[in-house]
Amino acid sequence: MSPLPRPRVTATALLGGPLPAAALHALATRGSGPVSEVQSLLTGRPAATVPHSTPADVFTAIATAADAQRVWARRTERDRRAALARLDRWIARHRTYLGELLAHGAGLCGRDTAAELRAAGRALRPGRRTVLPRPRGVPRIRELPRPRPATSVATHTDDSRPLASLLEAAVPALLDGSAVLSHVSPRAAVLAARLCAAAVAAGLPAGIWRLVIAPPGSLTAAVLDEHAETVIPPCCPAPCPGARRPGLLVVRHDARLRTAVAQAGRACFSRAGQGCTAAPLIAVHDTHHGTFLRRLASLAAQLPAGAPGVRSSALSSLPGRGPCADFARFARSIAHDARLHPVLTGGHRPDLAPYLHEPVIAGTAGGPGPGPLPDPALLTALPPGPLALVVRYTHWSDVLTLARHTGRHATLITNGRSAHLAAQFAGLRAADIH
Repeated sequence: MSPLPRPRVTATALLGGPLPAAALHALATRGSGPVSEVQSLLTGRPAATVPHSTPADVFTAIATAADAQRVWARRTERDRRAALARLDRWIARHRTYLGELLAHGAGLCGRDTAAELRAAGRALRPGRRTVLPRPRGVPRIRELPRPRPATSVATHTDDSRPLASLLEAAVPALLDGSAVLSHVSPRAAVLAARLCAAAVAAGLPAGIWRLVIAPPGSLTAAVLDEHAETVIPPCCPAPCPGARRPGLLVVRHDARLRTAVAQAGRACFSRAGQGCTAAPLIAVHDTHHGTFLRRLASLAAQLPAGAPGVRSSALSSLPGRGPCADFARFARSIAHDARLHPVLTGGHRPDLAPYLHEPVIAGTAGGPGPGPLPDPALLTALPPGPLALVVRYTHWSDVLTLARHTGRHATLITNGRSAHLAAQFAGLRAADIH
C-alpha cells in the first residue's frame, strides 16, 4: 500500500498566492499532523491550507536550527544589524501588501493595520543602530566576555498582533546570535512564513528562523518550550474556557474626560477587543460616570464602519464564526440580564465582513456583595469582542477590590502622578500598570 501524499501548504490569491521556497522551508512541518483550513476574515472564503507541526517536527527543527545558529553567531554584530535593517526596509516597501495579509488573516481594520505596522517598525528599531567606530587615540577598554548566545530560543505570537508580536520576540534573540523557533497559530502561519522568507532574502541564513505551527496550549507548543534552550513566554497565556480575566481601565476623579474617552475607545474597541491588553472593564468615578458614558457611546456610534481592509475603517473582525456567534449571543443577552443595562447594543454586520460586530456598551448593577461592584462570575464570562462594561465607583478601595478579578494589564487615567497608585496594586493580579 503506497503512503498517502503529504499535505502541502497552500495559499490562495487572498494571501498572496503560492508560498516561495524560502517560506516553505521556514515552516517546521512535514505534513504528518492535522491540517487547518484557514478562511479569510475579510471575505469568508478559503484562504490557506496549513498542516500543523508535530512534536517530531519540533525535535527536527531544533536540531537543524543548531547548525544555522553556529553560522549566524560567527557573524559580527554589525552584520546582524545590517541584515535586520534590510528586513525593516522590506517591510516599509511592502506596507500595502502586508496590510492585505493582516486584513485577510487577522481581520484588522485600516486603523489597526496602521498601528500594527508602526509597532513592527518599533520592534525592528534595534537593527537600525550601527556600531560606531572607536575614535583614534582612545585607549581600548577590556570588556568582559559576553555570555554565549542561546542555541535555540522559543517564542510565541499573539493572533491579535501577529506581525508585531512575532518581531518583538524574535529580533532581540536574532541580534544576540541565537536561532529562533516561533510558535504561530495556523491563521498567522502564512504571514509569518512570508516574513521569514523576506528575512532570508535580507541576509539571514536559511534555518535560523523557523515556525512551529500549532494551536495555543497544544502538546506541540509544550514540547517546544520544554526542549528549546531559552523560552520567551507569551505576555499572557491563553486562558481556559470560562476563566478569562478582563483588562481594567480606571478613570479617576481628576482625569481629563477627553483623554479618558479616547483611551477607553482604543482599549475596548481596537482589534475587536482581542488580545490580552484589551480592557473591556472600565471603572469610572462618580463625578464622571454619566458624562463619560454618554461620550463613550457617541464615540462608538461614530466609528467609521467599513470592510476591515478599507484604510479609513475602524472596526476589525472577530477571529472566526465561533467567536462572532458567542459575542453576538452575549450582546443579545444584555437586555435580559439583571446584572447589566444596555447603553449601546451594536449588531452583527455580515454586509461588511462575515465576522464583524459593532461595539457594545453596557453598565453594571451591583453584585451580591456590598458596594457597587459587579458579580465576579460575570467578569469571567465576558467573551472577547468590542465591548465596554462600565462600572461606577466611589471609593478607591472599590477599584482595588475589583482588581482582584481582572487580568495583569491595568490602565489608570489620572491628571496626577500615578506611581503611588500603582504601588497599591502590589499583590494583586494587575502587574502591568500604565
